Amino acid sequence: MELSAKRRFFKGAVLAALALISVLIQNTPALSIEIGGARCFLVLPVCIVLGIGENEASAALLGLFGGMLWDISSSVHMGFNAIFLCIFCFFSSAFISVILRNTFITNMLFTVSASFLYALLYWLIFIIIKGMDGAQNTLFSFYLPSAIYTAVVSVAVYFAAKSIKRLLNREKKRA
Repeated sequence: MELSAKRRFFKGAVLAALALISVLIQNTPALSIEIGGARCFLVLPVCIVLGIGENEASAALLGLFGGMLWDISSSVHMGFNAIFLCIFCFFSSAFISVILRNTFITNMLFTVSASFLYALLYWLIFIIIKGMDGAQNTLFSFYLPSAIYTAVVSVAVYFAAKSIKRLLNREKKRA
């Protein structure tokens, strides 16, 4: 069922607002919860789960927007988060549109793989290549625990986003 232009705009605005809220929660110390030094990369599952089921362009734009908001709070790696999320959201949406079904398992497959791939790439590009002292230990003390934490939170994000997406995709009945 096709949504009207007005409903599509409203849906896009809500998805962008949810990405903004996830960035604020993730980057505000009073709102985010650290467990044993691990931080949740909340923007990853929010953008990926919300982008899955949308067309590829919408998913990529949502990932780009979420990544750009995440990059704003960092002075080290401008553009990395935007590029990573844009590409990952695009490919996850494309796989769901063409090959796979939009199920809990496929959503978790994409969010968990994104969490671990993000942690590994970030660690390799911005920690190891820069040659920081104790860089090898940070993989096991921060990046992998953060990826695990993000993967666990992905379950809650999926169920919250599922109901929100169901409401947004409902067309208004005509009298």
